[in-house]
Amino acid sequence: MLQLPPTVRAHRSLDYLAPCVLIMGLFFGAYAVQDTLEHARVAFLLDVGVFRDAGRAITENFPLYSSDFPTRSGFRFIYPPFAAALFVPLTWMTEERMQDVWTIATVVAVLAVVSMATHRLGLRRWWMWAIGLTGFALMLDPIQKHLMYGQINIFLALLITADVLGYMPRWLRGLGIGVAAGIKITPAAYALIFFVRRDWWSLVRSVFFALVTVGIGLLIRPSDAWYYWTVEFFNPDRGGAPSYPPNQALTGLIARLGIPDDTASTIMGPGFLILAALTFWGVWKLTWSGRHVDALMLVLLGISLANPIAVTHHWSGMVIALPLVFVAVNRYVGAAMLLFLYANFAGFWVLYPNQPTYSFEFPEWFVYNLQGLSGLILFVTYLVTVPKPVGAPPLLPFRRHPAPHSTSPLREPQEGVVQPAG
Repeated sequence: MLQLPPTVRAHRSLDYLAPCVLIMGLFFGAYAVQDTLEHARVAFLLDVGVFRDAGRAITENFPLYSSDFPTRSGFRFIYPPFAAALFVPLTWMTEERMQDVWTIATVVAVLAVVSMATHRLGLRRWWMWAIGLTGFALMLDPIQKHLMYGQINIFLALLITADVLGYMPRWLRGLGIGVAAGIKITPAAYALIFFVRRDWWSLVRSVFFALVTVGIGLLIRPSDAWYYWTVEFFNPDRGGAPSYPPNQALTGLIARLGIPDDTASTIMGPGFLILAALTFWGVWKLTWSGRHVDALMLVLLGISLANPIAVTHHWSGMVIALPLVFVAVNRYVGAAMLLFLYANFAGFWVLYPNQPTYSFEFPEWFVYNLQGLSGLILFVTYLVTVPKPVGAPPLLPFRRHPAPHSTSPLREPQEGVVQPAG
């Protein structure tokens, strides 16, 4: 199990910076909340509208994955039956009330994720940092698009963050990743963090709870569940074409070089395995250096870059980069994270024209794809600049390591201390 290194005191300048971040964040946050609530009252939030349609399909016995799905927008439902069952309560509200509730819940979820990150990093006056940085987080392009469409990704990030940063009760740890994976398969990859920690029971619980969600789906909708797990799950076109400009995964960056979508996806077949191995190595270094929030960030980057499709709102969990940049593991990671945050505030992908094919143009390709490129730069910077931790166990768990370790994978942060800055 994991033994954390000693913590060090945060630089005193951060104490004076916290109130400034709070005041500025409240200003930006108030503007963002007012703007998004107004948007929710006058626009149709596409994704949560589809979620509501899925809830209606459950209650009124419509199929989930055929042409008879009761869609009002023309868009399909692409999540497992378990997720559709969770959306049933959306049908109990009027459309206007549902959109207001979803928008407010999104803001609360962003606050919760940022709060857990600031607290786990041990920042003094962490609540000031949390409230202030949430205001800035609401201005990030992934969160703006999340709010615009009524997306679900920040709620999944909330479950995952609570799980891996130790805010889920110990006896339930694994529930967050398991349930998130039952809603949308991708979060299952975060169980890698439990594996690296040798937190075997949490790993087992995450698999167990994920299987429970599959079982619930089979129980309430046997035919739909069977179709989803045998056909729909393997449909490569569920998320759209790789060249779609909001897709900032590596498939999108490759396709917009002028390479056909199918070829880009083929290239990223072995590319996925390479990124998975590199993520495992990086998480091992960060975890056994006591940098748990950084480890979570690295997994998010690895997943987002390696996915067949990762449009901008799929990166919503990157809000943890906001507190991380103030206590970066080293100056190189700090600089790369500043670039990453700049790219996610700017959202330059919107400058891409809507066209059937794309080709490399300088400097447009670098500017318009800066979210994905900066994510790749940050990913590589983590791998290259974070040293192997002293006294860490072997990378592979079946190799013996004689050094004694603590039985606690996470230690509560002390007020006014942060993890070593490298």
